[in-house]
Amino acid sequence: METLFWLFVFLCFYGYLGYPLLAWLVSRFVNRLPDIPENITAPVHATILVAAHNEERTINAKIDSLLQQTYPQDHFDVIVLSDGSTDGTVAAVRAYANPRIRVLDLPRGGKAAALDAGVSASSGEVIVFSDADNEWENNTLEKLLAPFQSEKIGAVSGCLVIRKKKDKLGMGDWLYRKYEAVLRDAETRLGSAVSADGGIFAIRRALYDGLPNDVTDDFYISTAAIVARKALVFQPEAVAYDEGLEHAEGQYRRRVRVTVRGMQSLWRRRVLMNPLQYGWYSFCLISHKLVRRFVPFFALFLLPVNLALLGTHGFYQVVFALQILFYGCAVAGLLDEQRRLPKPFKLAGFLLLSSIGLGAGIIKFLRGERYSFWTPQQHRSQ
Repeated sequence: METLFWLFVFLCFYGYLGYPLLAWLVSRFVNRLPDIPENITAPVHATILVAAHNEERTINAKIDSLLQQTYPQDHFDVIVLSDGSTDGTVAAVRAYANPRIRVLDLPRGGKAAALDAGVSASSGEVIVFSDADNEWENNTLEKLLAPFQSEKIGAVSGCLVIRKKKDKLGMGDWLYRKYEAVLRDAETRLGSAVSADGGIFAIRRALYDGLPNDVTDDFYISTAAIVARKALVFQPEAVAYDEGLEHAEGQYRRRVRVTVRGMQSLWRRRVLMNPLQYGWYSFCLISHKLVRRFVPFFALFLLPVNLALLGTHGFYQVVFALQILFYGCAVAGLLDEQRRLPKPFKLAGFLLLSSIGLGAGIIKFLRGERYSFWTPQQHRSQ
């Protein structure tokens, strides 16, 4: 029983803190980062694909931020992929009357079908993928495309920054993005980030190998670079800003959906988990995308094991009390609609909600449930 206790403690710690700490420490001493040019000397032509479903409220701000890029204007174009939009999204894009801004008014077929159509219609040597509800800094495209001057680079992930929240669950979303950025940076130094951030990333067009409709597009598309034995790097200076999700229902639904599609993505790219073929990358992938997703189950199993050990030593009583305290604070944080409790309660609530979503997503995946369509969350405060 004690062996199980320490095993579950280790797996919980390793999934969220142990692996990131290990990757960060090793990357301080072992730097396998490919040489990345800082300045554009030979600009590549890029096509920016913006998938949109009823994004009338955000699409103008998105396109305006793209038109303000410092990257040579004649070296990129934009295609908005309207996936069966029923609002004014298509009309808003057409109103620009700019030959470099196009819209594909597609029937509702899902994000995968929209992106496949966009790649087929593109002319860029590099394809950039970005959500309709985030906005870019003026030099974002330049920073995102600079690494492609090295032939060793196959894909580049930008950095999605959540505008800091002072209350609600948005604070947890903001901290999570910070956490992921530090981890992706460490993985890049070790040779390759595990995957890209779905809000902003790019890949060489020649590496795009189609997109199944039941996977997470950012992971599946970006890891095509790894399959082709090229590096996937994180570029923290290529920044896009997002508002994040603040409401519990939206957080939970997104976590479930992303987990189901993420597990399906891992299954389709399971060859990447073979360390005999992909070495250190496989270790990082298993740690980052597989072990972490099962942490909610390890934590759940830890409770009854800890309970069985309560009478053997005071240490186990303290650990059990800390677990109960955490769950109590988390529930209080989720129920605190008036935002009267301190921020740690909100963070505990975010962690608990994310864990429940992860667990539910794993169960749905194992039961054979899949998500083929996407419905972007209306995540801003109402």
